[in-house]
Parts: sequence; structure tokens; C-alpha cells
Amino acid sequence: MSEGNHPYDVVVVGNGSLGLSLGLELARRKVRVAVLGQPHRPGAASTAAGAMLGAFGEVTADLMNSESGRSKHELAYQASKLWPEWVSELPRDSTDADLFTAKGTFVMLNAVGMPELDTRNYKAIRDSLVKYGENFEDVDPEDIDWLDAEPTARPLQAMFLPDEHAVNATELVMRLEKAFLAAGGMLIAERATRVEHAHGRVHGIALESGTILRTHKTVLAAGAFSQTVLDSVPEQAVQIPRLVSGYGVSAVVDTVDGTCPQSVIRTPNRAFACGLHVVPRPEGQVYVGATNIISMEPRETALISDVLFLLNCGNRQVRRGLADSGLRKIQVGNRPVPLDGMPLIGETGLSGLWMMTGTYRDGLTLSPLLAREMAALLLEEEATVDLEQFRPVRPPVQLASREEVVEATVMHMLATGYESNWDVPLYWPATIEHYLREAYTQRAQDLDPTFTPPPELLAAVRTNPVLEKGLRDYYAASRSGAAGVSSSAAVHAADREETVEDLLRDAVRTLTNGGVPYPRQDANELLAHVLGSHEPQRRVSGEEAREVRALVARRADRIPIGHILGYARLGGIVVTVTEDVFVPLFPTERLLAWGLSTIAEIGKPLVVDLCTGSAAVALAVAHARPDAQVHAVDVDEKALDCAHRNAAMRVAAGDTPVAVHAGDVADQELLSDLRGEVDLVLANPPYVPEGTELAPEFAKHNPARAIFSGADGLDVIRQVIATAGRLLRPGGALAIEHDDPQIGVVPALLAESGLFGDAVGHRDQENRPRYTTAFRK
Repeated sequence: MSEGNHPYDVVVVGNGSLGLSLGLELARRKVRVAVLGQPHRPGAASTAAGAMLGAFGEVTADLMNSESGRSKHELAYQASKLWPEWVSELPRDSTDADLFTAKGTFVMLNAVGMPELDTRNYKAIRDSLVKYGENFEDVDPEDIDWLDAEPTARPLQAMFLPDEHAVNATELVMRLEKAFLAAGGMLIAERATRVEHAHGRVHGIALESGTILRTHKTVLAAGAFSQTVLDSVPEQAVQIPRLVSGYGVSAVVDTVDGTCPQSVIRTPNRAFACGLHVVPRPEGQVYVGATNIISMEPRETALISDVLFLLNCGNRQVRRGLADSGLRKIQVGNRPVPLDGMPLIGETGLSGLWMMTGTYRDGLTLSPLLAREMAALLLEEEATVDLEQFRPVRPPVQLASREEVVEATVMHMLATGYESNWDVPLYWPATIEHYLREAYTQRAQDLDPTFTPPPELLAAVRTNPVLEKGLRDYYAASRSGAAGVSSSAAVHAADREETVEDLLRDAVRTLTNGGVPYPRQDANELLAHVLGSHEPQRRVSGEEAREVRALVARRADRIPIGHILGYARLGGIVVTVTEDVFVPLFPTERLLAWGLSTIAEIGKPLVVDLCTGSAAVALAVAHARPDAQVHAVDVDEKALDCAHRNAAMRVAAGDTPVAVHAGDVADQELLSDLRGEVDLVLANPPYVPEGTELAPEFAKHNPARAIFSGADGLDVIRQVIATAGRLLRPGGALAIEHDDPQIGVVPALLAESGLFGDAVGHRDQENRPRYTTAFRK
């Protein structure tokens, strides 16, 4: 490590519109300030933004129904009044492009989305304009220049907001950089890695190069990337709503006829995003934006599905000829989204560590105001705006009741369907709405008895266990202020009269906080082991509750559930497992189901399970197909002992016997008497590259020989392919489980062998690439 040559009064982490604006404000006050960030701004929001200065265009009914939401809107309103002077003070030379790209904004209400969202939000925009006494004009949608929607997406109403413009975000950032340097600021083209601190106070910031910049005041203004630096101070990070990314895609288009609108054309906010909007750009270009998908980590590349959705919406809802235009550029941005949806502005619990981020959709709009106010706070001057409610260390901000959040989540999800122009049977939308409402209500209850995340996070948590853990951790930390009461209650929890439902909820929460991958599934398994199958409202005894909690605590320590219980379930059967064998995992159900489907029409099928371990897969096949002849193979003696015990146990239960063989898949004579006759080969071999860092379940509690397989993880898979090629008859099926990144490699290996065709990669219950199938030529 080397130390920076010069100390700084303030170091600003982040070189987007917010970071540079604060740096400029401080530099103009003769503060020694450095702004950090890579020049290409990976993962930033500013450079991919439409940069609408939409204090009112962004208004939603839900935002205006809460005190915090109204306060956030008030910030945007005050910021909008600063922009003319702010822009006039930025230096400009003859080569600089115009900063403003649009004159006013048209907000249109069309019939594409949901009235519960679009009509309410359109009315909320209008009501807010009236309340603030702002200029606007109701217009006939037919009179909006350049608007030419498809007949099924024609606007019903429209209004013109003459004072809501848009700026060229790229040009703005360049002009801010010039002004900052001219004022004496220092730009450092590196990312920060951690906060250096001691005795409760910041004393520096470490860079990727190893340099440490000396400073007693650091401001995290790097959007979603601020979380990486904040995580270097874990005792603070746990108390602050975690930042995730609102990943979005936008496009810059060369219009086919070289024309563009003079004003922004947009819808109200819908489908978890900032509405569809088209923003004029110079030289016959338009900006089309933008999608919004919650992601735990910032993204730097666009998903094709999002690009297709966005461009289809633009062509359908704004201008039919857009599809004939040239696609100039696809842009990716990452909006900083705190777990409660509200900005993070102010000093953290660590003296000298400040945050100015989490502004979600309007950081660029807010930048002049927040730069002024944050500079005042840093310099211990009197601020003109009360930002106390947005301080980073806070209880979760609740913008609405749980019922209102669930309802909004359902409406936004349905809106994505209508905006995608879905074509479903007449009764499906009502059915989908009903089950979505049930599912989101249950998910909210599982997360926490009191706190509820914003709608877009509630929707995202369904398929994102990392996000779920982040929410639970934050909610738990938020209650630490009442630790005396809660810890006392916890001591006696097992002695209280509880229901099965109470116990399950507590178990899921404990397992989630422990980082267990499938918390609800494991909690159900542990409760069933102790209680059997019981109704949710059945009362449990103190002894039962203590036994369940003891098992849950072991699982939260990342001991595999199979090792805790001594058995595992797969394909409708139970097998014994020990620490000498790999514990069968839930996703293997998919591989098993696929294999059974391939032999469904075959009488007396011949099946081989390679690398059988506990023999769970082989025995599950024999259980499902009593007429099958099943062979299980493994090279490890301890695994074979376990497989033989399980095979005998299943025979005693009435299943067809399975032949268990000691053998190496690398042996060319393995099962030579079955050569060319086998209908199905299944394999869950070792497939992890040597040296890979693993979750504790695998790193500590499963045998390494059942996990690792050479430098690329493919040593045994190559042998499985060769052996399966010898054993299978023409048309016989092969299914191999593998590591996620191998989804593209294994099909290629099958093709290279020349023995297999129709290789297809498959995903598991969590949409992770998990196994590949093929058929013998």
C-alpha cells in the first residue's frame, strides 16, 4: 500500500452526475476535493439516462400518498427550479453540444397498461401540478406532433408540461467534469475499494491500485456501486438499507425519416419502470427508454429480452415507423435502489462517512439541489432543506400498508403483461391476479411480520434468495434498538405456546439470515421431521419447539440437512446419507424427471446411474419404474457401502432391486455386458473446478472427491460421455448434471464426441443452468 501524496478535505466516490455535481460545488468553495471513478463509468445510471427533468412527470399516486414520498417529490420540485442557473454556470465552448434536448413534456394516457396504475398516476400528476400552481395544458392526443401510435395503443388523454425538459446526459457529465477541473478539483480515474477507519472515524479511502487517499470525509455517491465500498464497513452496512440495482435498458435510434419530436413523449410510471418515454436527440435521433429490473449487482450488458420489449413498446405506443429506424446504440444503466426505496442522504454512524445516493430514478434531476445541501452539511453550514428523514441509518421507510404494497405489486405485474400485448384466454387475467395476490401476500408475511418492501422489490424477491436475505438482514438489524426486549423474548420463545405456522415463519427467517439456499423447503423438512404433517394452526409444545429450533440452528450453521437428519428425499423416496457421500440436492429432481420421461413409453427399460453416491437417483428410478432394470455405479468404497444399505432398504420397502457395482467411469470395460443396450444413462458426477470457493455445505461437509474434478471441473464429465457412448443403444438418452458455467461447454463436448445429437442445456427450479441432455446417434 502507498499513501496519497496530498490529503483531501473531502473524497467523493462516484463520477456520475451526483458525484461530479457535489465535487463542483465543493471545489467552487475552495475545498480540496477529489472525485473517484473509472472514466467509462461502468454500471452508472447517468450516461444511459433519458435525463428528463421530470419533477411532475415522475409523480405517482403511491408516492403522493405518503409523507416520505411527498418529501421526495418536494426535493425534485425545488431541484427543477435550480436547473436554468445551474446550466448557465457550466462552461461551454464552440464545440459543445446543446445541453437541453427537449422543450417540455407530453404525458399521454393510453389503454396499454392498467387503469389502476395509469389512470391513477395520470390523475396524480395533474393534481400535483394544480396543487403547486405549475403550468400545464390539456391537449388532444391527435395534436401531438410526431406521435403515431398503433391503433390498439392510441392515447386516451394527454397533457403538456412546458417546464419539464430533458438534457443530454453524456454532454452534462462532460461539462461537469470541465467545470470541476477548472474550479481546482482532482479527478482520479480509479474505483474505491474500501474505507480506511479507526476509533470510529474515517481517515482514508483505499483505491484499486493500492493507494490510500488521506481524508477525514468520504461521500459515497457511486450509485449501486456504493454498496461495495460500504460493505468494507460491515458494522455500518448492516444498519443501512442495502443498495441494489434497478438495471435498465435504453436505446438511441436514427429515425428512418430523420425527424424527431420537439418535446419528450411519455406515459405515467408503470410496470415497475419510469414509464415509456421517447426523448429527442440531435441529428434525427431519439432516445427510447427504459426498462427497470431489480438486480442484486449492477449489470454492464443488456438482456436481449429487455431490448425486444423496449423497442416493441416504442414502436407500438409512440411511432409505428420506429421499427424501420436504425439502431444506433443500446445503453445499460443501473439505478441505485435502497431496500426501502428512499434516498440515502447524510452521515452514517461512522464519523466522516457520508452517503448521497439511492435516489433511484431522479438522481440527475436532484443533482444541483443535493450538491448544494450536501456541501453545506459537510462544511457544517446551515442547510436549507431538511434531509433528516433520508439519513442512511434508519428504520425501513414504509410508503404504504402491506395490503397496498401487495395490491400495487399485482397491478404492476399485470401491467407488464398488457404492455407486452399478451394474448391469453379471457378468464386468465382474473385468475392470475388472484394467485399473484395470494403469492405476494404470503411472501411479504414470510419476509417480516411488520416491514414490507416496495412493490418492485417484493416482486423481485420471489426468484432472488440473495435479495431476500438482504431484506431479512436489514429488517433484523432495524429491530436491534429494542434488543433488550427482543432478546429476552427469544430466551423464552420455546416456552411460549406457538402454532406450527409461527414456528415455520421463525425457522424460515433463521435459515434465510444464515444464507441457506432453500430456506422454506428446509424449514418444512425440519418441521416435518419433528412434528410430522400437521395443520398450520396446530399448537406445538415447548419441547417440540426446542427440538425444531435446535435442528434449525444446525442448518443455519450450513450443515447439510441430510447430515442433520441422516436421510434425504429424492423422487418420492427416502435414502440414508452419511458424511461420506454427497447429499442429494433438490434441483436433481429435474434431471430425474427428464430421464423418466424419456423411458415412459419403453417397456422394461435398462437404466444406468453413473457416479451414484448414495444411489438416490438409481433407487428413485426403480421406485418410479418397477419394471426397469437399474444399475448403479461408483468408484468410492464408502459411497458404495451407503449405496448397498440404501438398496437393501428399498427392497425391504417393496421396490425392485437395483444392482450396485464398484467401477470407475474411466474404465473402458465398465459394464461391458451392457454395451449398446442401455436406454438411459443418468449421471451426477463431480464437476467443480479445483480451487473453487464453495458454500460451507460443500466446502466443509461433503467429501471433496464427490465435488471436484480437475482444473476445469470436466475431467469426470468427459469420462461419463465416453462411457455413456459405449453403453447406450442408438436413440438412448443421457442426462448429466453440471456446474452453472458449464451449460455451454457440456453440449459442445457431447457434439465433439461424435456420438450424440440433440444436446440441450436445461435449467432447474431457480432458473439456473443445471444439466444437459442428449441422445445417442
